[in-house]
Amino acid sequence: MAYIVKIDNKEFRIDIAREGDRFNILLNNQELPAEVIAGYHSARFTLIVNKKLYNIVFNTDNQISVNEEEYTAEIYDEQIHKLIKASPEANHKKEIVITVPMPGLVIDIEVKENDKIISGQGLIIVEAMKMQNEIKAPRDGVIKKILVKKGQTVNSRETLLVME
Repeated sequence: MAYIVKIDNKEFRIDIAREGDRFNILLNNQELPAEVIAGYHSARFTLIVNKKLYNIVFNTDNQISVNEEEYTAEIYDEQIHKLIKASPEANHKKEIVITVPMPGLVIDIEVKENDKIISGQGLIIVEAMKMQNEIKAPRDGVIKKILVKKGQTVNSRETLLVME
């Protein structure tokens, strides 16, 4: 089965084939034999890939943790991803609402309203669990409205800003 995985605005194609307790994984057409050693049917599992151990946790929504490092990830079935990219709405989205993935404290706001931004540009830094997480722009656009202030406490999935 093939998937498209987007992590930090980078896109990867992953093919997964199961053979008993082993998996053959093609990551961007590069073969990676893998073995699941714990938690196959849960949101928390452990993999061995190329003799390296990976502890993976699927947190809320699009947040995953790999060896305790947090990532924002979008995972699509390859066929669904093709349909999304081909849809007329994909090219005509007006506004994007940027939310915070977990509760925390707004440390810094790196943009101002009406700023033109590029994909991957840092927008807001939120401290959560003693780590600073930079929220980045998912695409090029303009900051329409900033809904938080520096020093403000935010809840999980709270809207930080709106861009178009």
